[in-house]
Amino acid sequence: MTVGLAEAQQALDRGDYGQCLRLLEPLATTHPINEPEGALIRMLMVTAWMGQGEERRAISTCRLLTRCKDPDLRIRARQLLNVLEAPSLERPARWSMQLPTLEMTPRTGQRPRLSRRRRLPAPPPPPPTGPTQAPSAGFAAVVLAVLVGLTLLLGGCVQIRADLDLVGPDRLEMNWHINSLSGRTLPWQNNFQAALRDQEPNWTATQGREGELNLASRPLNTDTAAKLLADSVARAGRTAGLSLPPPSLSLHERNWLVGVQQNLTLNLDLTEITSLPSDSLLISIGPGTDLSQVSSAPLPARLDNQRIVWPLAQGAVNHLQWQRWQWSRLGLGGLGILGLLLISTLLQSIRQSLGFGYPQLPS
Repeated sequence: MTVGLAEAQQALDRGDYGQCLRLLEPLATTHPINEPEGALIRMLMVTAWMGQGEERRAISTCRLLTRCKDPDLRIRARQLLNVLEAPSLERPARWSMQLPTLEMTPRTGQRPRLSRRRRLPAPPPPPPTGPTQAPSAGFAAVVLAVLVGLTLLLGGCVQIRADLDLVGPDRLEMNWHINSLSGRTLPWQNNFQAALRDQEPNWTATQGREGELNLASRPLNTDTAAKLLADSVARAGRTAGLSLPPPSLSLHERNWLVGVQQNLTLNLDLTEITSLPSDSLLISIGPGTDLSQVSSAPLPARLDNQRIVWPLAQGAVNHLQWQRWQWSRLGLGGLGILGLLLISTLLQSIRQSLGFGYPQLPS
């Protein structure tokens, strides 16, 4: 079946809808629509029917696909169904050219003559575009992505908070909390979660209440965390129909044996986003209890439950720098052992100076 699907997909890509349907119809008879393979076959057939202008068959199959088990196919079927059921606009009469009626005489060889009618002024030329055709699946996906992006940006119905936790030297944990303020799951949330499926070894997605999506990462080193953050922001922007510059995350550390001096720098370019309400985009960094070592622009950071909360400004480049000291348990333990050895040596020297010998030996 994989070979047949591949050939059908190739025929669909080059616009040969008839060949695509001839390849898919035998597969559809052996794979019912309630199976994952059968649902995928019907989705390709819907696209081919749309290319041929058979909207009724495409609409009826799309309605069946909205109840399939695959959540991605359900979403795509609903999107295509909205496009197919959209009302069509009537074309004005002046866009068409009317030809005079020709009368043919039964005698062979006689030229036809025009009917005697009042001559009408010549209509304006038709527009350069042809008749409206059913949109392709690719065009429908682009339009829906733009609409979702506009709804997300202009509606202000989502709040995104990214948590960065410094769990140790050169170790970062990231968590994303995406909440729909309407209390219902947005299509953008489902699409964004689907876009991150190939990153599942690094991200773990969990669903909270309705309209809440949480993404958590395992402890990562700085370079891996920076790449993961940049890639996730780029995918979030593409899902919403935007092109966001990748953020910059760096962590410079200096080890002093008993502790580590950390310098965290974060830059985010949000010049493409200008329509969200305030406090819709937040970054929380922890643990932190001292704002004197934090420098942020253009908006200042604040403390909240031993965390540094930084609201991001839209339409601007956001910059944050944080210097932090983190004690090392291994270094403190080694320093404690060294101190105990010094104290033991000092007590032994005092014992010898008083005329006592070594323990367990005669004086």
